[in-house]
Amino acid sequence: MTTVLLHTGQTAPKVERPQPRVRVVRGGRHGLNRVRRLAASMLQVLAVALLLGLIVSVVYSQAKITELNGQINETKTQLTAAQSEYDYLTTQMSNITSRTNLQQVAEGELWLVPADPSQITYVQLESESVIEKKSGSTQLLLEDLRTAALNLLGSLNP
Repeated sequence: MTTVLLHTGQTAPKVERPQPRVRVVRGGRHGLNRVRRLAASMLQVLAVALLLGLIVSVVYSQAKITELNGQINETKTQLTAAQSEYDYLTTQMSNITSRTNLQQVAEGELWLVPADPSQITYVQLESESVIEKKSGSTQLLLEDLRTAALNLLGSLNP
């Protein structure tokens, strides 16, 4: 300790430092530890909940993928069956409509024979041939009305 002399020759009085008031509590930082433990527990619960959510979402997505793959396989099976049926029906259609098959059906079942060229007669009509059909008076009246209406429409349309 240093002694300080004042200009009067006396020594300075000793100043005692005030002692801090300290209160002794049993257990030390008990309140702070409780908060820390609570925060650690909440963090663990949050981590477990997050992990559980991830696991549930992965399991759900795998189940959905499996379900959709089953639907895809079922649709592929239906498509294959439809293509097979289409091919079969196309083959049957071409067989039925082939010229040789038609000729066999016509000759065998319907007793038709091919026409001989000597049996065919060609009739040549004039360039403005008109075929008239005789009908009753009501039919003629309706035809005249129709013709008049068409002529009127034709004259209105330039």
